[in-house]
Amino acid sequence: MENIPIGIMQGRLSSKIGQPLQSFPFDDWSLEFMRAKTIGFDQIEWLVDGTNDHNNPITSAIGRSKILKLSEKHNITINSLCIHSLINGDLLLKGDKYIKAIKSFSSILTWAQELDIKFVILPVMDSMSIQSKSSQEKLKDILNSIDNTEGPKVLLESDLPGVYLKQFIEDVALDNVGILYDLGNATALGFDIKKELDLLHSLIGEVHIKDRFSKNGSSVRLGMAETPFELAFNTLKKLLWNGSFVLETPIFDNWEDEANANFLFTKKLVKTL
Repeated sequence: MENIPIGIMQGRLSSKIGQPLQSFPFDDWSLEFMRAKTIGFDQIEWLVDGTNDHNNPITSAIGRSKILKLSEKHNITINSLCIHSLINGDLLLKGDKYIKAIKSFSSILTWAQELDIKFVILPVMDSMSIQSKSSQEKLKDILNSIDNTEGPKVLLESDLPGVYLKQFIEDVALDNVGILYDLGNATALGFDIKKELDLLHSLIGEVHIKDRFSKNGSSVRLGMAETPFELAFNTLKKLLWNGSFVLETPIFDNWEDEANANFLFTKKLVKTL
């Protein structure tokens, strides 16, 4: 199944000197379409990182128009969007911070729908973790209250073990809520990836490709740490899973070398499906 798309997280095709890896590439964002096409990617995952978001092109009609034109010109799809800006947990608070966060969440869903983006990824980890029952109830209320029936599917990227995440999704009981599964994070958290994929595959819309060491180790070039990619891909093949893969890999000192190496590594895995 070589037609399975391979994407890359925005910002992984630009130099990031002095900037966090998970940050929007304000200087080079338009160039990343051409760079993605040259390497062989099919998709770019859009990023809203919480820094100068008012300058993110997706927030304006002119910017969204430019995104569409670049997407069509280079045949690079924006299939998903990551709302990293909400990982700070404000969505689970009360008062002004919550009001601002819920407004941002709603706006992003609207913009994503306008751009025909299929998935909006909501990280529920770190300060946004839903390990507690109270945080789960809060998020459940939010997901049920937002008017997103016709919009993109919300994929939760969580640090919950699969059995608890599946139960939460079932409790939410919305067709437009699913799972983003990150193979690297699952490795670092010590999860049994085969069992988790067996349990969650019908809910997983997208898989993040990342290589990490166990016990919360750092992310490295694909194939250099402990993520069991062969096991994961064999499992997905048996399950007939047909979503998309998105690289969320580090760039170190040379984004081009890393992107090329990581794409070839992933392409070889996809050919086994």
